[in-house]
Amino acid sequence: MKASIEWLREYSDIDVDPIELGDILTMTGSKVETIDQLGNDIKNVVVGKILEIEKHPDADKLVVTKVDVGTEKIQIVTGANNIKVGDVVPIAKDGSELPGGVKIKKGMLRGIESCGMMCSVGELNLTVADYPGQIEHGIMILDPKLEKDLGKDVVEVLKLKEDIIDFEITSNRPDCFSIEGLGRETAVSLKKPFKNPRKNIDEMQVETKQELEGLKVDIEAPDLCYRYLARVVKNVKIGSSPDWIVRRLKACGIRSINNIVDITNYVMLEMGQPMHAFDINSIEGKHITVRRAKKGEKIITLDEQQRELDENNLVIADDKKAVAIAGVMGGLNSEIEADTQTVVFESAVFYGGSVRKTAKKVGLRTESSSRFEKGLSAENALRAINRAVELVEQLNAGVAVDGKIDVYPTKQKINQIPFDVEKINNLLGTKLAKQEMIDILDQLEIKWQDDKVVAPYFRMDLELVADIAEEIGRFYGYDKLDSTLIKADTTLGIRNKEQTIQEKVKEVLVNSGFSEIYTYGFVSQKDLELSNISEEIKKYAITVQNPLSDEYKLMRPTTIPSMMQILANNFNKKNKQVKLFDLSRSYKNIKQEVQKGEIPLQEEILTVGMYGEDVDFYTLKGMIENILESIYVKRYEVEKETKNASYHPGRCANLKVGVDVIATLGEVHPEVLEHYGISKRAYMAEVNVSKLVKYAKANKKYTEVPKFPAVERDIAVIVEEKIEVGQIEKIVTKKAKKLLESIQLFDIYRDEKLGENKKSVAYSLVFRDPKKTLNDDEINGVMEEIITELEKQLGATLRKN
Repeated sequence: MKASIEWLREYSDIDVDPIELGDILTMTGSKVETIDQLGNDIKNVVVGKILEIEKHPDADKLVVTKVDVGTEKIQIVTGANNIKVGDVVPIAKDGSELPGGVKIKKGMLRGIESCGMMCSVGELNLTVADYPGQIEHGIMILDPKLEKDLGKDVVEVLKLKEDIIDFEITSNRPDCFSIEGLGRETAVSLKKPFKNPRKNIDEMQVETKQELEGLKVDIEAPDLCYRYLARVVKNVKIGSSPDWIVRRLKACGIRSINNIVDITNYVMLEMGQPMHAFDINSIEGKHITVRRAKKGEKIITLDEQQRELDENNLVIADDKKAVAIAGVMGGLNSEIEADTQTVVFESAVFYGGSVRKTAKKVGLRTESSSRFEKGLSAENALRAINRAVELVEQLNAGVAVDGKIDVYPTKQKINQIPFDVEKINNLLGTKLAKQEMIDILDQLEIKWQDDKVVAPYFRMDLELVADIAEEIGRFYGYDKLDSTLIKADTTLGIRNKEQTIQEKVKEVLVNSGFSEIYTYGFVSQKDLELSNISEEIKKYAITVQNPLSDEYKLMRPTTIPSMMQILANNFNKKNKQVKLFDLSRSYKNIKQEVQKGEIPLQEEILTVGMYGEDVDFYTLKGMIENILESIYVKRYEVEKETKNASYHPGRCANLKVGVDVIATLGEVHPEVLEHYGISKRAYMAEVNVSKLVKYAKANKKYTEVPKFPAVERDIAVIVEEKIEVGQIEKIVTKKAKKLLESIQLFDIYRDEKLGENKKSVAYSLVFRDPKKTLNDDEINGVMEEIITELEKQLGATLRKN
């Protein structure tokens, strides 16, 4: 929220400089972001009048002018072609300074002395929009009436000096989204009386009528519209606004349009109540209805964009059509035109949550919607509409019709809070007397009666004793509060099991030369297609209703596209060796009910991606196995994966623990690599950390040193080429039961003597019983069971030489 100090002076005597004021307001809770002191960077630029213009003797495009600057007449050489004798112009004299640190000095131009410079609009850091009739590349021609001000500082004459404070207002203080609210804060912060320039508005009595000039109002959605006020002005004269309104609007970042529209914007800034003005002739049947939109109903808003609505959105409508999106923006069909004769002013209060959702749906966040979202006072709406009508008559822009339409189905609740002095002192750590607290509250217009605090209509945020304590603390002075030890019980923050495991996984990867990356949780439909994501996964993607762009239209159901984008970026930048990992979430609309409020399935996924000369499938597999070992996951199976189209069908595997697939790893499918423009093999793994946590251990469990010796046996079996080593290991592990301490593959041998499509697979087995020494008979029995089962299930035969 921007506010000019000149405007704030209407509400308080300000006797400190802008910087000090900003510090004081920040200390009392109105955080100041920036302070712009406009005009301070223009020095020694005065109003001058051109007396003579002659051609330069040695330059065709230059002229020599004589200019009256009040105290003297000076010579200036210029190349401007939009000036003439008698023009009043801004003159930068010798030694002057312009915005951007430009300094003007006397000098020679083609042998002729020039004692200054005539200034353009841009050189004074102004815009053509601020001064209609001026041109971008030419001298600024001032109003001839300013001849009386020759020699005076142009900053003073054009009123360019302006101190503007930009506040960061918290969402619980909608009253401070107004000059009036900030003016009240300023007065109390400076310990000055609050000057209420709108006291006459507070005391104004306007009769409530059922209709005005044939206009009627009905509210069909009282749960979304708490109050709707309308007043009518006739004999309207559309024109420009006076300078003081234009200047104040500009200081707050709003462009002047015409007097009627400017009045609605001015009141919104002054009192914090958004308003709208309709041409009464655009309202069919002269009947305004506040209702829910119809599904698929369309409206063209003032920005000339068509918006589609549904039954969750609130509209202002006449008998045939919607004329405004409630709380967001008016419709083009009811815009104030140059020939408008009768205007309807609207001042309403809508449910903030509804306005916020509507603004997001239609992709249109405005000054009005940002205020309604925070919740506005229904009582303030009446003051605002009366102020707007007052301004119309003050500017001689129309004649007010007596009376108002006031439909007020949901009365504003006035909060009453127990005034507990002891509790307030305990919260603040102070020993303030009751009267000291009352004095502070009185300055904020917070009344006290019968041991209760009564919040004023504009402070709907005051609900609890803690809120009252905050108000007292702000203006007593946070800098006066003593530093004390925390009285509450404290706890030591530690990582939970999942967080500990995540940190261990990251540590293993970083120590292995991998770099962590962070990716967005959003992807596009195209990203899913480029990565060959299956239709089964695509259907779980969640569509974002109001995406930043088409590239972020979906919440990703898989992390593959995110990793592929980063790998492609690195490849395009000629990075030859890349090892990356990303620990982030995927989002799946499993039950297809996210739009109804169902929370999507969110899983923590570790995505590993790499390419380079020294990496292959086994490098990746070894990396994943190292991760599993670091978190003490020992029992897992490796299964071949051929259906995942993102991976090479012959170089992909799943890692399973029990029934859960905890990881998929392999070489990226050549087709996917081609889609992303990567011309070398790349490898990727997806590890479901959310599932992995169930089987992992955060801390290593102590195991005592074995007391009994181990027994080693080697076994080599001949199997069909199609048999996977994982199948063999699964059978060996199952039949050896708890006696098997380790199994290590040490040889795969192929030879014609073994038979066609046959291979020999050899393992080293280590057996141990923690309670006794194993004898040969026990080991031989286990080995026989293993060989028998391998023959039965896989058709394996024992290799004897």
